[in-house]
Amino acid sequence: MLKYASITAATAAAALMSMSAHAVQKDITVTANIDTTLEMLSADGSALPATMQMQYLPGTGLQAAVVNAKIFTNDKAKDLQIRLAAEPSLKNQTSPGAKEIPLTVSLGDTALSTTAVTLKTAELFPGELAQGSNVLPLSISQKAAEAVTASGSYQGLVSVILTQSAASAP
Repeated sequence: MLKYASITAATAAAALMSMSAHAVQKDITVTANIDTTLEMLSADGSALPATMQMQYLPGTGLQAAVVNAKIFTNDKAKDLQIRLAAEPSLKNQTSPGAKEIPLTVSLGDTALSTTAVTLKTAELFPGELAQGSNVLPLSISQKAAEAVTASGSYQGLVSVILTQSAASAP
């Protein structure tokens, strides 16, 4: 009986030790893209959405996708340049031969194209730099409001390029 009790006690001790030896490790890679001079974020300070859903209204076309944005800079003395990397359009992913849907993009009252447009910092930044610019709606819409004839899942990329002028604003 004594032999059985000592074996049971030894087994219980080994089981307790093995339970405390189990652990889990989670490794999280943290990244940041940092431009110390310029940034465009949602008006609430969060990152701009990576995806924006456009709703389709039959007979009318796509409804605009809009997010309120702010521009942040470390230098109000230099104007900004904004443009698109390429003319945006939606391509049908389920029927690749379908006609593309051209898009138009605007930031506030400024229509964007592949040609750079100057944004005057004196007009954009009425207060402290830390507050960012005025709130500017970033709007993506169908270039010609019309019905789409091919059903499917459409996708496209809108690349907005914002740069700071090399020279100070006059």
